[in-house]
Amino acid sequence: MFYRFAQVLVFLYFLFFFRLRVNGRGNVPKTGGVILCANHGSMMDPVILSKATPRQVHYLSKKELFKNGLIALVLRGLGAFPVDRSNTDMAAYKKTVDLLKQNRVVGVFAQGSRYKEIDARDAKAGVALFALKSGAEVIPVAINTNYKLFSKITLNIGRPVDLREYRDKKIKTEMLAEITEIIFSEVAGLMK
Repeated sequence: MFYRFAQVLVFLYFLFFFRLRVNGRGNVPKTGGVILCANHGSMMDPVILSKATPRQVHYLSKKELFKNGLIALVLRGLGAFPVDRSNTDMAAYKKTVDLLKQNRVVGVFAQGSRYKEIDARDAKAGVALFALKSGAEVIPVAINTNYKLFSKITLNIGRPVDLREYRDKKIKTEMLAEITEIIFSEVAGLMK
């Protein structure tokens, strides 16, 4: 309920303050576990990424954002959950895989932090691990904007990344790095 209310507010915000265009919305499956893997240049990105699908999008958000009780309540209402970026956070990992196995949508900013430029070398292997462990589809998404009021925002959504050749194989570090580069190269290719 809170998520739907927030979606309406977000729609109105973008209607009045930005020119939002979404390309490729049909590439996001209507059912099943889905990972929306996107670039990350601003704190507005989770809000922008939520416009990729009418389905609720859950997010990994840095744990520091959950220190304030009111902000934590709002974030949780929006489907966000904390992740400790300084360590291997098994609770966040399990939560992500569980959500994907429950046929939910999870938004992942593979760079792990905000970057103005896209470089596959900055991407973390978590998105690849989540995909292999859950069987979820990975959809590359590029957020193109300068984040200034009244500017244009283009959300380019790509086709699912084909990971068939990697499924049911023993997961190795090299394989995760290769998959991460493939996924994030797709994201970079959508930047126009």
